[in-house]
Amino acid sequence: MIRFDAKHAHKEHLSGILSQWSTLKEMIQDAFKLKNKGVHEQMLLGIKLYEDLLVQVSESTSFKPDEIQDYEIIPLNGKERYIFIITNSNRYVASSQLNELFDETIKKIARLRIKSN
Repeated sequence: MIRFDAKHAHKEHLSGILSQWSTLKEMIQDAFKLKNKGVHEQMLLGIKLYEDLLVQVSESTSFKPDEIQDYEIIPLNGKERYIFIITNSNRYVASSQLNELFDETIKKIARLRIKSN
């Protein structure tokens, strides 16, 4: 298991990633509405940001997709959802799943941070 690292999970440590995601999420939604063909690249950036979040708050130095189920902070069905997002990154439903995965992971980070105190 890749353990949660509470000392790297404080809001000030995560603010950069969360701010980037907030901006990128809006860009992805707009790109899908406008049927912009560049949405795939934006989705890949969002996926990379999610992977960075996992590494930031875990006892890990790099992300390995084949170990995603080992992260303590992965939400229920996280591995399956991550694979779905990767394989369907050009579909709107994948962007919704990525947003949900971010939201649920952030909630789990908060729970684990409280539990560790």
